[in-house]
Amino acid sequence: MNNIIDEFSDIIINVVVLQSRLDNKIYEQKLRYTFINDSILEYTEIKVFDINKRKYAFQWMMPDYSLIARWDNALHHQHLATFPHHKHTADGLVVESFDISLHDVLTEIRNSINSQ
Repeated sequence: MNNIIDEFSDIIINVVVLQSRLDNKIYEQKLRYTFINDSILEYTEIKVFDINKRKYAFQWMMPDYSLIARWDNALHHQHLATFPHHKHTADGLVVESFDISLHDVLTEIRNSINSQ
């Protein structure tokens, strides 16, 4: 986690660990990032090692918690070619995405903040 914070220190002003668990069966992490433009990213990732399964959700919001974007792999939107990976947009659309990482999301957020 420290490597991510260091790499994105130009946009991250605060990180709060909401939940963290690691044992020989499961990895679970829930974090809240606050950025220099006061937007917020709530990040949840769960990995179950025995069955090699990963569940994730990245919800990027304005300070009033209105949605900017959410990337997740919940098992809905089966019509998308990238199922189960998809992205929810601020205007209510659900679009194709990919198996996205925290690094990918933070890069997209950085690009957005720097273009403002």
